[in-house]
Amino acid sequence: MITQKQHPRQYALHKSEYDAVYKDIMVNGLDANGPYTRKCQDYIKKITGRKHIFMTNSGTAAITAAIYALDLFDKKVAVGSYNYVACVNQIKAFCRPVFIDCDENTLIDINEIPMDCDAVMLVNYWGNIVNYNQIAKKFKGKIITDCSQSFGATYVGKNDGYFGDVSIFAFGGQKPIGTRGFTGAIATDDDGVAHRIDCAINQGKVGERRDVPTEMLGFRGTPQELQCGILSVGMKHWKKWLKKRQKIARHIMKSLVQCPIRFLESNDHCEPSFYRIAFEVEKMQDFVSHMQKQGIDAQSTFMDDFNQLWGTTKKKMPMTQKMISHVASLPLSPFFTDGEVEKIIVSVKKYFNQG
Repeated sequence: MITQKQHPRQYALHKSEYDAVYKDIMVNGLDANGPYTRKCQDYIKKITGRKHIFMTNSGTAAITAAIYALDLFDKKVAVGSYNYVACVNQIKAFCRPVFIDCDENTLIDINEIPMDCDAVMLVNYWGNIVNYNQIAKKFKGKIITDCSQSFGATYVGKNDGYFGDVSIFAFGGQKPIGTRGFTGAIATDDDGVAHRIDCAINQGKVGERRDVPTEMLGFRGTPQELQCGILSVGMKHWKKWLKKRQKIARHIMKSLVQCPIRFLESNDHCEPSFYRIAFEVEKMQDFVSHMQKQGIDAQSTFMDDFNQLWGTTKKKMPMTQKMISHVASLPLSPFFTDGEVEKIIVSVKKYFNQG
């Protein structure tokens, strides 16, 4: 099966680097908040241009830290109804979510965001980026950007992660730079927000220091050195991996231009990172079933319509429903062989030729 995760190949390609990290952690008893945590923070700071970076034990922890740091408890937060549960759970648990329909590319419909919301959470799906210029002109509340799938994408020439009151990242195994478990990060330029993030992820104490008083509510959000160590290897190669994903994605898209599918696109200001290759197709479930039988891990959309599930209004989300029913995606990895890339192309064409 041709899958998104290519851990064995990734390990084989950089075996000496990964082995050196593991040995260092085990021999020197590294646990949490150590040199690899700081190394990842420095990498992300350099990439995004952010003033403050904090590694977390997951992307979910990063979202939670944003809620704590921006004091969004019981506040109205606009969030896309077309969404993955990990991006909504914490907003539902701690805030008052206001669900917004998506646009034709599955990103939040900026024109539908109410001005009376205290904050908005933007999720940059498929490696595409929400129109930041438009949101900055329209919305004056707090802004959280989820850049987990758009790591390496650029907006007006800047690497994603620079925009908003806070930006967050998740680095699970399928992400552009993945670990072998979970870790995340949260970024900000605001000194006060950074202080509250530090307290939030460290049980309410700055740096979880036992010699200082508790300042606020907090939780166990700090990362593990093993995950940050694995991530630090990928951080050294992210540009090379990004270029390979972009090259493969564009080749596949060009080869399938005659097929009756519509690729999900970014706005004119964005250079996408291509997390997966996503597109709209008429008989989505039939297409996915065909590709799976061909040995290719195509996926149907894994999103829900959260306004139906948790919304307080009966407002219809027509684009959300359409995208849930018609969006499929193809796996994408910088570690694919040329033969695997061609197999993906041939298998898609075969589906439509069979008619």
